[in-house]
Amino acid sequence: MLKKIGRYILFSFLVCFCFIFKANASDLVFQNEELSLDIQTKKTTAGIDVLFEFSLKDGWHISWQNPGDAGVPTKFYFSGADEELIQTSFPQKFVYQDIITQYGFSDKAYYLFHLSNLSNTPSVRVSWTVCRDYCEPQEDSFDLPVQTTPSFDEYFENALKTFPKLLEKPVPTRIKNGEMTLFVKDLPDDISYFIASEAGIFNADEEQLMFFKKGQNHLLKQDRLVIKTQKDKLPSFGIFITPNGAYKAFLTLSMSHIFIILLFAFLGGMVLNLMPCVFPVLSLKAFSMAQSVHSNDKHILKALSYTAGVVFSFLLIAGLLFVLKAGGAALGWGFQLQSPIFVLIMIVLFVLILLFIFDVIHFNVPFLNTFSKLSSLNSFFTGFFAVLIASPCTGPFMGAAVGYALFESPKIYFPVFLALGLGYALPFAMLEMFPNFLKRFIPKPGKWMQTVKYVLSVPVFLTIFWLCWVLYHQLNTPKSSDLWQPYTPQALEEALENGDAVFIDFTAKWCLTCLLNERTVLNSESFLNAAKENEILLLKADWTNQDSQIFDALKSYGRSSVPLYVFYPEDSKDYLILPQILTTGIISQTINDD
Repeated sequence: MLKKIGRYILFSFLVCFCFIFKANASDLVFQNEELSLDIQTKKTTAGIDVLFEFSLKDGWHISWQNPGDAGVPTKFYFSGADEELIQTSFPQKFVYQDIITQYGFSDKAYYLFHLSNLSNTPSVRVSWTVCRDYCEPQEDSFDLPVQTTPSFDEYFENALKTFPKLLEKPVPTRIKNGEMTLFVKDLPDDISYFIASEAGIFNADEEQLMFFKKGQNHLLKQDRLVIKTQKDKLPSFGIFITPNGAYKAFLTLSMSHIFIILLFAFLGGMVLNLMPCVFPVLSLKAFSMAQSVHSNDKHILKALSYTAGVVFSFLLIAGLLFVLKAGGAALGWGFQLQSPIFVLIMIVLFVLILLFIFDVIHFNVPFLNTFSKLSSLNSFFTGFFAVLIASPCTGPFMGAAVGYALFESPKIYFPVFLALGLGYALPFAMLEMFPNFLKRFIPKPGKWMQTVKYVLSVPVFLTIFWLCWVLYHQLNTPKSSDLWQPYTPQALEEALENGDAVFIDFTAKWCLTCLLNERTVLNSESFLNAAKENEILLLKADWTNQDSQIFDALKSYGRSSVPLYVFYPEDSKDYLILPQILTTGIISQTINDD
């Protein structure tokens, strides 16, 4: 009797054990010697919530979305549903041999997604790289049940303990002179360190300086965090690691920093009037002003019309660029001149202007002439076309402002181009509004105007020649040079690994400032001899046509336009960005300082 009872108890125990093991096994969808991965789902009215739990073993770890100095983030590829990442565990910092700093997980890591628009059988492919003494990429694919799994609530409670708390207010941030300052006076706890959402904004092992308010003979709570930056760009968000947990915060530019960016854009617009790209159209504007300075025209209306044309053109190009970039296109400022079709249209337009100057053709449309006089349409279109042809050029102040704006939100992006347009229009608008100043220097119209008209036609003719030259190079493969090698990321990385000094010329055939620098400095015998003597590798990044690798390289230096000149000294991965207007003195000083 006792034996039967014992057998019955043992059988019941085995059945329960198998049932429990089977239930747990249904939750455990992947396991190896390094980690295990569980997937839990919860059905909602709009779809399902999916919770991934990584459990790391024996010192192995996986990387966060910003892996730090090295590592590969974990990726999720869903099919049969639209996904939205809701929350992720906050990472910890790993330091190997006091050299390599990584951000990742060595115990538990949770990823919570919401899936909507489900098909009958949604699935996911998960890829990760697990590291200890070495790293090994792994991946697996899973079908996702469109139902609530029994253990979801339990797993979710554990996940909540690892999710960072969200700060309600964005953290004001300032970027200046290669440093990012975060004003963290509202953070509940003191900071151990800060992790940016994207890699490459600053080195993971960079020292982070904490500052405190000064009280009466003692220090009060932290109010500032300062970190050296690799690029002038705000991360999408950041994680503040504290002794009592972590806080997720979105960052926003402080008002003082926004003012500096807008001031740079405004000054850059003014200086743009001195760039060689602008001369052809502005010479026509100067001739028009010389004709009308002694007339009774409504000069204020013409000044406003010119300004409106400039601003409209800037915002139109900026808006088109914004839409194309949102669609995934790798484009930067001056992108329209990377199109042979646009260049051809500009050639036709300037040929018509040249023929009009020489009285070969006439535009005699009564309605258009009347409308032009009433609305200062000529001034408007002069401003509009002045921007189209000037956009390939960048000058002092402008490159940094535009390069920053192109990677920011619309609330920063469009005001920068508005400020740029106002600065560009200001000099001629002011001269138009105050004709009495010009009357002192410009005589009344006479035969001399005909001579001036022919003189001012020279820049237009040169522009036609230049645009034809650009079109030729766009349609033909550029020839290689013995002294200049074509830029590739691989060539740069290999040279830096070898400790070579490197000079990179980011240029384009449609960039007149680039061509001027090349003719006067970069192709000069003195520079080429100095580069050869100092064993400097010369790389040319030709952006005449669209090139995603060159665009990515420009973006990594916080720029979106050419010219850009970057110099890496020997045995160094730190670089110098040179001015956009080069001289032999600047080049000589840069090489000698190396």
